[in-house]
Amino acid sequence: MLVILCMCNAPLSSLRAAFVELSGNSDYHDLLVSVLWDGVVHTSTQVRCGAARMFDHLVGVMSEAQLSTRVVPALVTLASDQEMVVRVATVSAFGTVVETATDREVAEKANMQFQAFLDDPVYKTEHAMHVQMIKTLGRIGPNAEPKFRDDFILPRLAFLAAGNNYTANETKKRDLAIALFEAYSALSCCFVNEQMIREALLPGLRCLHRDMAVIASEHEEIVGSMIREFEIKLESFRPHDSPSSSTMPYMSQAPNPTVNLGGEVKAAMMNKLKDFRDKSSSSHIASIFKKK
Repeated sequence: MLVILCMCNAPLSSLRAAFVELSGNSDYHDLLVSVLWDGVVHTSTQVRCGAARMFDHLVGVMSEAQLSTRVVPALVTLASDQEMVVRVATVSAFGTVVETATDREVAEKANMQFQAFLDDPVYKTEHAMHVQMIKTLGRIGPNAEPKFRDDFILPRLAFLAAGNNYTANETKKRDLAIALFEAYSALSCCFVNEQMIREALLPGLRCLHRDMAVIASEHEEIVGSMIREFEIKLESFRPHDSPSSSTMPYMSQAPNPTVNLGGEVKAAMMNKLKDFRDKSSSSHIASIFKKK
């Protein structure tokens, strides 16, 4: 059924409903994974994309053993596919692994794949990958471990927001800005410590505010309100008798074109990501796994 639907470019909603129903019974888990593995090795790009998307509906109900030995290896295989659209289709499922996996090793494999998606030069100009990564990080952020949110999600979103300031294509700029707006809206309910507000959250929001003023003015005021809210929170961390000009409300300050927010965000991101780097070469991730 997966092959037929994908080859006909038909919606996967019926198959998704069947998977959700069957996945409620652990007796069917091996069968469901086997069906998707057939899609993983299929010659059709559409079928491989469909398999990648369907894995997202199994991750949350699989045992840690099944995640480690069958599901994550399948996703990593798809993440090294020769077609970029297939790689992009795996992002949401990897996000669900990060969000739900209790086994540290399993979560770390997903973390490394996320790092590869954002660090490998091959993805530098892949707009669809950037948009999907932002959407996924925004979705999993509120439920992710605080350390992962602070060390990875917030710095990465800030870096992508800074880069979007220099995107010339208005359509791509808007796509990324809207995705960032939704991600920051979701993350605004999370507790964020003083350091991360200063080093990642506020710089990222300020970059986003720049773009909203140009291409999505209907959201500009909301982003400005988010900035003011976090500036107030940041001010509350400081002694009242030693005010700092750096904590003055952003919206009340005149724009300073000499401020290089991109450099600020990049420096902060690189500092926060030092624990993620060099753990594994992204070009060798796929070789870790073999189909069971």
